[in-house]
Amino acid sequence: MEYTVDKASMGDCLELAPNMRQSDIQEIWSSGRYTPTSGLVESLEVSGDHAYSLKLDNEVVGMFGVAPCNKLGIVWLMGADNMTTNKRGFYKISQKYLKRFLALYKTVFNYVDERNTSSSKWLESLGFQNLHREPKFGIDKVPFNLYVKDKEYV
Repeated sequence: MEYTVDKASMGDCLELAPNMRQSDIQEIWSSGRYTPTSGLVESLEVSGDHAYSLKLDNEVVGMFGVAPCNKLGIVWLMGADNMTTNKRGFYKISQKYLKRFLALYKTVFNYVDERNTSSSKWLESLGFQNLHREPKFGIDKVPFNLYVKDKEYV
């Protein structure tokens, strides 16, 4: 079970949308009333060349990327339930692309629905810090947490 990463396409959005995990569906709906398809398409469009599809055995199991926000980067990831089947491989890909995103932006961030514990744990494992709890975020006014990662200088 090897992952492959390709530039994301509209076809990838359409393939992943019906299989998106419930935690991601809930998060994008609560924040901005996005459906799986509209959330993926919007993310693809704002990220441009920095939107990727994650495939496992030729099946799109996730999409991720980084979008500009002033001089910061907004990282994002949406996936299917089987996206993290190979945890070690998923983590290695995550590290590799996080380094690429930090080469583009000094700081990357995202707001994560507090109910989406798997995403929170994943970000923390990558070195993101939970800097702020926003108690009434998005259209549903539910708690979201701000996760931030700065470029490390050695």
